[in-house]
Amino acid sequence: MRKAIRAAVLLPLAALLSWPGALPGQAEAQEIETREVTVTSTRTERDLFVIPMTVGVKTEEDLEWQPQTNVAEFLADVPGVVIMDGGMPGGKRVMIRGESPTRSLILIDGVKVSEQKSMSGPAILVDTSQIERIEVIKGPASVLYGSEAIAGVINIITKKGGDKPVGFSQNVIADSSTRSVESQTALFGSYKGFSYRFSGSVLNAGERETPGGRLANSSYKNSYLTGRLGYDWDKGSVYVRADKYRSVIHIPSDSAPVISFTMGAYYRSTATVGLDLPQWDRESVSGGFELRDLTSFLKKIKLDMYYQNMKKDFNNTIQVMNYRYLDNSFAGGILTGVHTFNDQDSIGGSLQSDWKLGDHYVIAGLDYNKDDLKADDDRTPTTRITAAGGTIQMGGPENFKYKAEQSTLGLFVQDEWTLPGDFTATLGLRNTWVESKLTGNDNPGLPAAGEMTDTKLVGNVGLVYTGFQNISLRASWSQGYKFPPLNDLYLGTVHGSSDPTYPNPDLKPETSNNFEIGMRYNNGALNLDLAAFYSKSKNYITTRKLPGVAASQFVNSDRARTYGLELGVSYEIYSLGLTPYTTLTYLNREFTDTVTASRADPDRTVTYTTHDTGLAPWIGRVGIKFDRDLGNTLVFHSNVYAEWAARARQSYYSTDLQDNGSGDPNTFDYGAVTENMPGWQTFNVDLGLRWGEEHKLSATVSFRNIFDKAYTRANNNNEDPGFHVVAGVGFEF
Repeated sequence: MRKAIRAAVLLPLAALLSWPGALPGQAEAQEIETREVTVTSTRTERDLFVIPMTVGVKTEEDLEWQPQTNVAEFLADVPGVVIMDGGMPGGKRVMIRGESPTRSLILIDGVKVSEQKSMSGPAILVDTSQIERIEVIKGPASVLYGSEAIAGVINIITKKGGDKPVGFSQNVIADSSTRSVESQTALFGSYKGFSYRFSGSVLNAGERETPGGRLANSSYKNSYLTGRLGYDWDKGSVYVRADKYRSVIHIPSDSAPVISFTMGAYYRSTATVGLDLPQWDRESVSGGFELRDLTSFLKKIKLDMYYQNMKKDFNNTIQVMNYRYLDNSFAGGILTGVHTFNDQDSIGGSLQSDWKLGDHYVIAGLDYNKDDLKADDDRTPTTRITAAGGTIQMGGPENFKYKAEQSTLGLFVQDEWTLPGDFTATLGLRNTWVESKLTGNDNPGLPAAGEMTDTKLVGNVGLVYTGFQNISLRASWSQGYKFPPLNDLYLGTVHGSSDPTYPNPDLKPETSNNFEIGMRYNNGALNLDLAAFYSKSKNYITTRKLPGVAASQFVNSDRARTYGLELGVSYEIYSLGLTPYTTLTYLNREFTDTVTASRADPDRTVTYTTHDTGLAPWIGRVGIKFDRDLGNTLVFHSNVYAEWAARARQSYYSTDLQDNGSGDPNTFDYGAVTENMPGWQTFNVDLGLRWGEEHKLSATVSFRNIFDKAYTRANNNNEDPGFHVVAGVGFEF
């Protein structure tokens, strides 16, 4: 009944507001002009039409009509992008073309968000209201951006000063799925070349409401402060900026029963892993300058420098309960826990020069980053629970301290060469030098010190043809490179599992080759971007169980081949104010892994290949937008859309005995396990109004998952919200 009432109210409302004749103010016919979208993906401003790579762009207008409290959700409709929560509703990350978030580089105004001790990559720790534009580079961008960009780059550009001496804005966003309210405030302005912006936000989110009930221990909160001062003149600019982001993220506990083989008898083991993040903070100070048009051939010199500190406080409690399988009698268990505090300081910067040499536009420069990591592990005594219900404490509390550092220097050059016949070629090279050191470790089970160095040359080649009216054709080849993080080389982890994962100082860097062809079409009404890509990667860093012990180790084992299609298309019917659109992603990933054959035979390995990698092969969105100037300084916007994903499957090789469905322990076997994740669909409506002089007053409301569908996105651990409302109001003067 609840769903029927909701549909009966909202669907006619959406139809009414999206129908062009339902509101006054008929749009006037106008001349259609092609639109230019400027991006900085090649480290200099260029029209998106002539970029040889695939780039997804979210403009300030896109962001303003879509109220969000998490930056990652802004990118949910970008083809090739999947949002991943990593078990943390308040710490969402972004996967690009099926690659783990650890393989994507995050830049916030040129500051690299680096996190050396993380299993799932860094989160995007920035306030949503202060973002001017987001660019997502899809595919390896290692030539221009370095090691972490093997899958792509998420480049976030924030707002600067205003267009008058004093400006002020206030926004409030409420989300019914978490009963959250976020307040966002900014003071900004500019005068005779000087500019400033100071802003802050506070968010308190409760536990997530889902069709299956409230998701326990899923609340989170964060706060953000930032300030920027700048000065601009005809041929240059200078700035200084500071950021402080504070967050507390609670993680829903996971309880997963497994079947294991131990001491010649069958046991059923239930492992409960409890995780919590009472602190995940980011602070940074950055500054730099840019000089333009110094000579007829030296077009620009740009310098950026930064200091950044990341702090993460992580709690992990583990309880394993064993039962004899045949009679279901309790056989005992263990209870233990680990508290880790990571403190990472990073310094870095980049120096870039742009040269115009005849038909060549050459970018050359260097960038440098050094991460210093200090990590403390406090381990509680392991308590063994006996079959009779008693407890035995095994050993006392332990504390281990680690110190490690990693520095990266890259020299890069890229030539954009204008060729005869409407062709533009792009050729780039980067050489990277990496030095990684373990400088302190008092854990007797791990090496006390270690060092690893590497140097790698990578390249890219791109070709764009613009000889057809309103069409650009592109093709590119690019190499990717990712050096192992300090966690995988020297520190290891016990988080998220009942067994430890040991480091491996002999790890090799990951590498990839990416091939891509694409087409863009824009005649002012029809806008289309189509890309097909193929990527081959090797030396993937994964984990493998160690022979004879209940532990794993980071190893180079996996190989992947990925191919897919990405489509974004829209058509603006100017006379009606309507824009139907669709986005579509097809992804096929072949994964090859070498694993321990079984617990019973730990010295033998098995190599297997699968196309079931836990990714939905098809993901899409289809919708229609309606924009209307109603007169009297009032503008209306609506977006009615459906999101969907096909069923996903994940296959992996298990060293534990698996039930084949018969229930007979004599038929259990080791080998491949396949898990099915159902497809899903949601229906959504966004509505918005802007009014007042220069449209500085706004109100938005989004009705999401209107039919209250129960679903979980592939690669996520937590059920997504059911029907909920996200509403925002704001003003600026």
